[in-house]
Amino acid sequence: MLTAAVAMLAVVGAGAWLAVRAKQVQGAVQVLQADGLVLQGNLESYDLVATGESLAKVRASAERVDSLTSDPVWAVASYVPVLGRDLYAARQVGRSMNDITKSAAPLEAALPRLKPTGASGTQGQLDTAAIQDIADAMPGLSAAISAGAVRVGELDTSKLRPEVARGVTLLNQGLNSARGPFADSVPILQQLPGMLGSDGRKTWLVLLQQDAEARGTGGLVGAFAELHTEQGRMELADAESRSKLDAGPAIPATVAPDSLRKHYGRDLTEWAGFNASPHFPHTGVLAASGWKARTREQIDFVAGVDQNVVAAMLAATGPVKVRNVQVDSSNAVQFLSRGVYSRWSDPAEVDAVTTELVEAVFGKFSSGEFSLPTLIKSLRDPVRERRLLLWAGDNDVQDQLEQLSVSGTLPGDPGPFAMAVINNGGGNKMDAYLQLDTKYSPGSCTNSARTGQISVTLDNMAPKDGKGLPSYVNVRSDLLQKGIRGKQTRDGSNRIVLDIYGPVGSTAVLAQIDGTTVAPIIGSDTNHPVWRVIVPIQAGQQRTVNVVMSTPVVEDDAGLTPVVLNQPMVRPATSSSEPLTACKTSSVVGG
Repeated sequence: MLTAAVAMLAVVGAGAWLAVRAKQVQGAVQVLQADGLVLQGNLESYDLVATGESLAKVRASAERVDSLTSDPVWAVASYVPVLGRDLYAARQVGRSMNDITKSAAPLEAALPRLKPTGASGTQGQLDTAAIQDIADAMPGLSAAISAGAVRVGELDTSKLRPEVARGVTLLNQGLNSARGPFADSVPILQQLPGMLGSDGRKTWLVLLQQDAEARGTGGLVGAFAELHTEQGRMELADAESRSKLDAGPAIPATVAPDSLRKHYGRDLTEWAGFNASPHFPHTGVLAASGWKARTREQIDFVAGVDQNVVAAMLAATGPVKVRNVQVDSSNAVQFLSRGVYSRWSDPAEVDAVTTELVEAVFGKFSSGEFSLPTLIKSLRDPVRERRLLLWAGDNDVQDQLEQLSVSGTLPGDPGPFAMAVINNGGGNKMDAYLQLDTKYSPGSCTNSARTGQISVTLDNMAPKDGKGLPSYVNVRSDLLQKGIRGKQTRDGSNRIVLDIYGPVGSTAVLAQIDGTTVAPIIGSDTNHPVWRVIVPIQAGQQRTVNVVMSTPVVEDDAGLTPVVLNQPMVRPATSSSEPLTACKTSSVVGG
């Protein structure tokens, strides 16, 4: 009897204890939510100092929630029918948040140190030690986020009270959306201190690509900058127009694969055409080879940037003046794509102005006149759109970079893939008016092959007859070289060299331009078959190129998301794809 009474008192006491503890947990969760909102706001505004402070508060709040939901009584109560599910959910959420914020603790002190002035007060210097601290913490933080996503994702929200279920659902969505970006940031953060010269001076070759005259990685190189980085400090060593490189010597293209040289030919030896392939590692190797032939010096890194990247940099530095023209983040794209050609008709003058702009922008970075948070925020879209591309001369560093889209690497493995690549064949700047759209249908599968299609639509949005376009933009240099003269050499038309990259192992069975069968030039790049057609296009005209291909089936490929890459263009390219369906086995038996 005494035992029964004690047991009853224990149950009653536990119930009363749980009621008190539940209120404590509720209060702690409310504090955690409030601190989390502050942290979110600081992250969205890229306020690094405030983010470090709010991270510490969130960590303390998460530790409090975890502590309140981790004692033995709460653990036992979490197995009680109905009510126990909510208690168990609170326990899992508290544990996940505590693990994540503990893993992020090194960022609390490191983030505020990420300013263009280091601890020594040296102007323009980034604290590479702080970046290294963040890089060291990121693998653990990424793992904690992934583990938390799994733990919270296993909770059955249909069996929780609505208010608890909503919180679990929101957290689950947040963790899952963060998993990829945090995991992807690990390789670049681990290499960033070295890129900034933490272990000695590094030499960079930065190529400004003018997308108005398309090339595989973006556009014709119009200007370049030589930069040095050392201990987090950037120094602009030189900025010149491409004409200085054109003077020679030629790029030793033997460093490129045989298949690439066969398809792109002499272009790979010229600074005006060496970036014809969309695979930026080819461009990096060729640029480094050409630079060494010219200077006898080894390049550590090659970067490709276009007008959108320049605009992002100007968002961080503020405006610069070039020839009495103020260029800022709002007009840089238009200025480099069209404005510079309408203001200055002499090609040499255009190159000089472009070079002066590059020098002014990188000069501000060298002197520390930029906001790192603004730069990070402004570069998000250009990086996603493959407008900022990086290559490293060190094989180990390059291997790490190739895990990221910023490397401009084409995947070389079998699987659903498509990419339309434009190289300007008219010797003009008319690609500023080209709209490119790619539709990829992997197609139906029977037995061991899929029959699919890549459809590329080209729209020349130039004004009728090229009216109002500057001569330098509108010219058909390809026709002039053939001795052709007259209106047709400046009528808004263009000559497009279109390379369609298909899935590894695929074979084209039909190629058409506007429904008329053509015989494409067949090449290969990074294991992908490449089908080339030449497409003349008039101002205001739309043309469609279709390639029907047979592709070997990849095991268990049904449900895979096709990879369709877009080339950086002045008018952003668009694309779409259809999902892969399961392969059918034919019942027809030959005999």
